[in-house]
Amino acid sequence: MSNSAYLAFETGGTKLVAGVAGPDRRLIETRRLYRAPNDTAAESFRSLVEMGRALNAFHTAKGLVFRGCGLGFGGYVRRSDQRPLANLHEPGWEEIDVAGILEKEFRIPVRVENDCKVAALAEAHFGAGRGYRTVFYMTIGTGVGGGIVRDGRIVEMSDVGEAEIGHLVVLPDGPVCACGNRGCVEAVCSGPGLSQLAAWLADREPQLLKASELHPVEGGSIGGKDLMRASSQGDAFAAKVIERAASCLASAVAAAISLLAPEVFVVGGGVGSGNPAFVNLLREKTEPLVASCFRGQYSIVSSQLGEQVVTQGAAILAAQEK
Repeated sequence: MSNSAYLAFETGGTKLVAGVAGPDRRLIETRRLYRAPNDTAAESFRSLVEMGRALNAFHTAKGLVFRGCGLGFGGYVRRSDQRPLANLHEPGWEEIDVAGILEKEFRIPVRVENDCKVAALAEAHFGAGRGYRTVFYMTIGTGVGGGIVRDGRIVEMSDVGEAEIGHLVVLPDGPVCACGNRGCVEAVCSGPGLSQLAAWLADREPQLLKASELHPVEGGSIGGKDLMRASSQGDAFAAKVIERAASCLASAVAAAISLLAPEVFVVGGGVGSGNPAFVNLLREKTEPLVASCFRGQYSIVSSQLGEQVVTQGAAILAAQEK
């Protein structure tokens, strides 16, 4: 219907987003808040609902009729009852009946899914994955996650998800991950992970750090953005950290390609799509590790939808029939 609309929500490591999509499922407005470090899940959810109320009232007054609601959740989701299971960066979500509350509030069907899965959906429909049958999306930001889309729909392989590429172990003696394992992709390649990888490498090659412009570092931590910048300017220590991160990530990406044979592998998130040189390095290091029969059969590209990718995917999910 020409007046159909969809509510879309996103909650992640740092931000809360509410949006409205029109009948073509493309976003027409978004509103955003940034979480305070000590915010609780209940506070974050309350903020999302309040933004949704305002958007609902404004666009209903303009004649739009809301048909569905989607939420891209920054953590694990139990699909059978649409309940968040865990968010490694903000505990407490598992205690909230997100779908039930949203359905009661807005009186429309609600679907809840992991943020990376809906981001994959968005890229497959409107972004870098458009025109491909099988799309693997990976985000590299506060955390690292993944999602698979086949023929325009999220591939569901279990009740609690799949494609968790961020928790493949690529450096067994590496830094501890938020999930409890050591040396996961997320622990060495996410924004915070690059800082951890720098500390790990500095312990093993202190002289290399001493010769770097990044030494000494106030507070004892080197930020991911500083590492990317210094690496691009020829700093040997930073370049070694970034190269090691790309090598670790390539191991995981190659495994995903060899197992799932996606036609396109889309890299998003602040660390991913925000650093083209890093994506190029990832591309170079991945190809030799892929099973020979799949070499040349895939592309590794940057996300096209940027910061709106999760909210856009949530809108598409809201419009799809289960």
